[in-house]
Amino acid sequence: MDTSKMQQFPELTTDRIFGLYIESEENKKRSEELYKALDQAFIWSIISEVVAHYDIGKVTELYEIFGGYVNRSFGIYTEKDGQKQEFFVRLYKKGVTEKEIMFEHSLLDFVKANGLDMAAGIYRTKDGRSFLKKIIGTGEKAEERYFAVYEFLPGEDKYTWVENVLTDEEFASIAEILATFHNAARGFDPKGLERVEPKILELIPTLKAKFKEYAETDWKDKFTEYFLKNLDSILEEIDRIKIPAEELAKMPMNPIHCDFHPGNLKYANNKAVGIFDFDWSKIDLRLFDIGLGLVYCCSSWIDETDGTMMLDQSAIFLKAYQNKLKELGGLEPLNEVEKKHLPTMLAAGNMYLIFWALRDYYSNLGELNVFEYLTYLQHQVKLMNWIRKNWDVLLEIANSI
Repeated sequence: MDTSKMQQFPELTTDRIFGLYIESEENKKRSEELYKALDQAFIWSIISEVVAHYDIGKVTELYEIFGGYVNRSFGIYTEKDGQKQEFFVRLYKKGVTEKEIMFEHSLLDFVKANGLDMAAGIYRTKDGRSFLKKIIGTGEKAEERYFAVYEFLPGEDKYTWVENVLTDEEFASIAEILATFHNAARGFDPKGLERVEPKILELIPTLKAKFKEYAETDWKDKFTEYFLKNLDSILEEIDRIKIPAEELAKMPMNPIHCDFHPGNLKYANNKAVGIFDFDWSKIDLRLFDIGLGLVYCCSSWIDETDGTMMLDQSAIFLKAYQNKLKELGGLEPLNEVEKKHLPTMLAAGNMYLIFWALRDYYSNLGELNVFEYLTYLQHQVKLMNWIRKNWDVLLEIANSI
């Protein structure tokens, strides 16, 4: 073999390999720090440009608010005429449509005008728009992104969707806010606007094909292993989630929040005092918002009871919801048909979150924390099985309110 025109690969010593490893770690850290600094500089610049379209002064401080999984959220301070003001700024997720944002904002304006005074209101731009579209980047990499500026609600961010151990008084108060929202939203005319998502009982049957597609993904890790192990039982549960048409006709359709969990509310003096994040809102079965809300608010994430419903708190929630609607005298409280199908809507709400976990994970392969999403999926699968085994218990609670 003539090696004169070849490149020889020298054998590296263990010390040399270790030195290169340390160097690569340092380069990785520097790269991450650079990315973070550039991201912060970009956000400051783009939000300053956005705020310039509003009559709210100049940005003086900017903070990212963590906890969301879809949009990016920021708290800002501005100064105008020597006065310091605070606002909430949302950078919407990629792919959101203008019609979806217009639906959200139109609904929010409507409910604030009809009794939901604890919702975060929207600020208009100088030319009267409720959101701002910015073209970010140039050429083939250019993309449309949407921003909106809201009131910054008073109160404390005490909980998240997985940290939901509220006091009994707080459970009652969040249910009252949901009832107030539903009541304020009745009669809303979307004028052709809507969220790009089917109604829940139209969506559920389509999930079988989506889940089978996810199962065929060539990706091996603990999340996929657990998903495949439970796929058959998930598909069987999908087939069970249905309501006869003649009974469905007796169940009110209404604008719903569709993301009602403890992390989307503010708290003070042992009660909820504000509600925000209406970007998942749509028109659907009122009972679906109840079922999804119960799954979010009243399912346990505590190790010993993870994947079970907190029954006492569920009863508090439902009774407070019913009593608030009776007090308001507008939208009817849950009727007998809705009570009968409450377990079905809990199952639907839980399946909706299984769908979210799977879609998010397989749409971002390699980018998300496998153990974090495994925890989410395990919780929802355990809850799926618990709901099915405790159907009669849930019916008993529904019939007691």
